[in-house]
Amino acid sequence: MNVQEHWYPVAFEQDLDPTGLKRIQLLGKGYVLFRGEDGDLACLEDRCPHRMARLSDGRWKDGQVECLYHGWTFTRKGACTSIPQLPTDASIPEKACAVPLPIDVVQGIVWIWPMAGGPPPQERPEAIEALDAAGNHAIDYYTELPYSQEALVENVLDFAHIHIAHDGVRGGGLRMNAGPRAFDIEDLGPQGFQAQFRSASRDAADGHERTLGALVTFGAPTLVHYVSTFADKSRHSGLALYCVPMDSDRCSLLYRAYGNAWPDRDRKRPRWREHLYQLDLLEQDMAVVRGQSEEMRRSSEPLKSTWFPIKSLDPLVLRYRKWIDAHSLEIPGAIGWERKGPAPAPQPVPTTDRHSLHTQHCVSCSDALKQAQRLLLASVAATAVLVLISRWLPPLLFLPLAAATLFAAYRSQRTVHALGGRALATPRPLT
Repeated sequence: MNVQEHWYPVAFEQDLDPTGLKRIQLLGKGYVLFRGEDGDLACLEDRCPHRMARLSDGRWKDGQVECLYHGWTFTRKGACTSIPQLPTDASIPEKACAVPLPIDVVQGIVWIWPMAGGPPPQERPEAIEALDAAGNHAIDYYTELPYSQEALVENVLDFAHIHIAHDGVRGGGLRMNAGPRAFDIEDLGPQGFQAQFRSASRDAADGHERTLGALVTFGAPTLVHYVSTFADKSRHSGLALYCVPMDSDRCSLLYRAYGNAWPDRDRKRPRWREHLYQLDLLEQDMAVVRGQSEEMRRSSEPLKSTWFPIKSLDPLVLRYRKWIDAHSLEIPGAIGWERKGPAPAPQPVPTTDRHSLHTQHCVSCSDALKQAQRLLLASVAATAVLVLISRWLPPLLFLPLAAATLFAAYRSQRTVHALGGRALATPRPLT
């Protein structure tokens, strides 16, 4: 399987700045997203043809990208329109063009085709039909993670760990449901595999409709898709997890939960508050998944010699590792059931703080962080003013005002901390 001859999801459209540049990394290479002169999204390789400066470090100028180093400017199709250092009577060389990539937007997700100059895509990225059903509600969430794509795919295919690692956590599971599972797996060849299995059921006394089971599909190379089966046939619920390889030690996750039975309180909850729950879940797994990945990389033996899987727990994980053996072992750092791919190139130590992994990439959380920072500074200033004028205020007025400002400072500081931000505003990017 040629990993470049596929559509890859890289961002949610709503998180992109309409007049900004967005750097993404995919399969070890950098790309820059922006809106062109016509307002349509564009993607270029993230390097200036002059001396390989990153275009994403530059500026958006009227639908074009200006390299920050020497001011070379490029359209959404990669054509160079300005080289300030050229003589006025000289034409722009053809080699001065940047490299454009095919790009598409389907159901609010931005996709790119990373094989620049190769065969163009014959079809658009696949949509999820149930997502457009009447009464549907969806939660979208993007984050980057400090481990490989295959580690993430294994983690999200391992349904059983939810009831142990995330016991009692909102969006997690319950330890009492950590029992055996029966799997009926269908091999789809290079396209992946799918499996029907019984999921944890809940009694009607819990106020939830009984879940009969679930269908999970691994759609190569990125999608793990869960679809639940309910006794009430009018209900539907799904979870689409797009696991995208950034390089051998980092990946990104585009999380999309959808269904038609969300209660009103969940439909009305601000997007950034919902993201905090997802951050908690992923961070609970982070140390375990990183530690497991390091041990697997360090070991000189194949997994079939070091793992002790059981058939009522591990069939999906085993099938995925065997799929790697058969279809994607050429990827540096890949670890199959019986063999390993070529050794990966050394990568910088990935960051693990919330702001770097999620908040700076999410328009909802970035806006919430900025508002919380402003409220925190305003609350601290108001408290200081109250202290200074306290001698002139009657206690019955001073005490409730002081309590209100301190409470506002406390709540805003908690929000700043939860989103991985700092009390002081972060520097603004160049414009």
